Parts: sequence; C-alpha cells; structure tokens
Amino acid sequence: MKIKVGNPAFSSLSRLALAAAAMGSIVAAPATAKELRYAVGLPESSYNYDAAVAFSEELAETTDLDVKVFGMSLLSLNEIPGGIRDGLADLGYTLFPYFPAEFSELNLPANLSMLATSGTPATHAGPAMIGASMEYIMLNCEDCQTQLKSLNTVYLSGGAAVDYGLVCNTPVRTIEDIAGKRVRTGTPDMGRFVEFYGGTQVALSGNEIYDALSTGNVDCSTNSPENLTGLRYIEVVDSITHLMPGSMFSGLGTANINRDTWAGLTEDERRAVMEAGGRLALTAWQILKERNEAGLEAMKAEGKDVFLVSDADQAKITAFAEQDFATVVAQFTEQYGLNDVEAKAETIRELVEKWKGLTNEVEGTDIQAFSDLYVQEIYSKIDTSEYGLN
Repeated sequence: MKIKVGNPAFSSLSRLALAAAAMGSIVAAPATAKELRYAVGLPESSYNYDAAVAFSEELAETTDLDVKVFGMSLLSLNEIPGGIRDGLADLGYTLFPYFPAEFSELNLPANLSMLATSGTPATHAGPAMIGASMEYIMLNCEDCQTQLKSLNTVYLSGGAAVDYGLVCNTPVRTIEDIAGKRVRTGTPDMGRFVEFYGGTQVALSGNEIYDALSTGNVDCSTNSPENLTGLRYIEVVDSITHLMPGSMFSGLGTANINRDTWAGLTEDERRAVMEAGGRLALTAWQILKERNEAGLEAMKAEGKDVFLVSDADQAKITAFAEQDFATVVAQFTEQYGLNDVEAKAETIRELVEKWKGLTNEVEGTDIQAFSDLYVQEIYSKIDTSEYGLN
C-alpha cells in the first residue's frame, strides 16, 4: 500500500507520529483494496473475457481484491506467460500448447483430452477434464510444480474449450469421409486423429481459417460451433459434423498467477482467489456451451447441414484414443524428455475416469455443484500456507 504525503517537509507533528510508530503505537490507516491485473489476451467479445469479469466481480464481493481485467490491451496470448513471470500482469489466461517446451509437463494431460470424450460416456466432458487436469497438476505432479516455479508462476485452475466438430465446405457425414480431406486442426490430438483416418492436417493460424475455408485451401477446420457465428464461418461452410472428433482444448491455465503476487496475499485471499479460479473455468465452459448451441441453431436456420456422430463412429473415435495413448507417451518421452511418462499418463487416465464418474452425477450445468466437487476433491487438500510458496 502506498501512503501519500502531502508536504515533503516533516513538521513537529510528523516527527511525533514517527516516534509513536517507533514505540509501537501505530494508528492503522484505512484499508484499501489490493489491485491485481488480469490479462486475457483476447478481445472483449470472447467468452473468456466474460468469465474473467465474473471472476473479478466475485472477488470484489468476497475480498478486498480489485481485479482489473484487460482484453488485448495489456498482453497478447503469446506474451502472457512472460508477462506473469515478470510481473507485468498479476494473473493471466495461459494457453499451454502455445509453449510446448516451457509447459511440457502441463501439456501432457492436454494431449490426453480425448480420454474425456471417448470410452466411458461423460455427460459433462469439460468439467471432468478440468477436474482431472487440476487434480493431476496440483496434487499429483511435482514436476509440473517445478516447471511452474521456474516461470515464477502458480497454477490455480484449468479450463476447457469443448464440443469441437468439423466445419466443412465439403460434407463429412462419417469418419470415412475424412480420407483425402485437408483439415486445419487446432490441437495435436485432433491432428493425429485426422491423419489416422486418412486426412491431412494443415497448420494455420486462427485468423487464416476463414479465408482458407472460403477459397477451398482447406476442406474443413476443427472448431467449436460458436465460431460459426462468432467468427462468421457460417458464411463460407456448408456443414458441421458435431463432436467429430469431439475432443477439446484443455491445455489451459485460466488463473495462472505471479508467485510474488501470490505470496503477497493473505491465506484467506489465496483460498478465495483459488476457488474463484475454479468457478472462472466453469463459467467460461458454460458460456461456451450456450454459444455452441446457438451456433448449431444458426446453421439449421440457414438450411445448412448439421451431422451428428453415429454410434459406429463414436466407437472408432474411442479406438483411436486408445491407440493414441502410446503415441503420446512416446512423444513426451522422446521429444520433450519427460521422466516416467507412462506412469504419469496412467495417473491422468485414472483421474479422467474418476472425474467422469463424479461429474456424471451432476444434473444440468450447475456451476456451483461442479465447483463444490473441485473444492471437495482438490482445493480442500491444498495448504495455502505452502502451495506455490516453497
């Protein structure tokens, strides 16, 4: 807290006040809110920005923390990890796959996201994968914590962009139709899926997708349905195959915080920020689900095709995920040099199954019910006098 002094020259009263302070007779100054800067790195139209605002509003009600949310004006997505490390932002929305080497340990669960959308049915795959990732990173992965410490960062909550499908200018009714298609993919597992079934994955930045679909340079792009309207893909595509491959973008730190900022909070403030971070992730998920549904309805209203994945194709997606498990283990062992990858991956697999079971018990999209699970299974087991401080 900064104390403003009106007159630079000390009066006799000032000297008396200092003497009293030295004697321990300190008069407390009025409490002021601690100001924290949260960098989203995305425009204000993003559902992640809306979730960050909700996070800020919650902390304004429950603590004396004043969280200022910045869209793209403070840091870009590529600048956020370094900005958190150096204290340019106190908190930030971090995309781990953008930094494969720096966050190699945390990218392991992200590369296994398809476990949540295949095999045992998950009513709420997003909250399940968020819960599994958080429990793994916060309670089961010392190497994750070491990596975060090297970046002067504390991880508080995960995230998941869900319900990915194939938006296409040539129809993909079944998995067999992927063969020969050029598909822009946004995550490694979806890229491997496309190639496993005979397609070619194409690397493009997000702002190139519209033109590539419009000109036919790609036949499809893996995207969540919200982008049909949000990014106007509906203008240049004829169909969406919903939930093929159905994976998600789960390599997220939705409330990564600077270690020095974290250390400067009280224990009560740390717990409040941590639990609000879990609700931030869930709020983003809920908003995205609503926008995805609106995107599908807009396609139908335009008379364009919305294909649903058949049971036969869902079985093929599961078959891919099962064989891809070994591919991920080999990649993170050989390419990124992680230790004990098979054991880590098995732990992640077990946690995904655990969280499918837990979240399948929740009716509807009850954020508080999911949040209570995160507190019960993860946050209650974290000692805020030690976590992120050692």
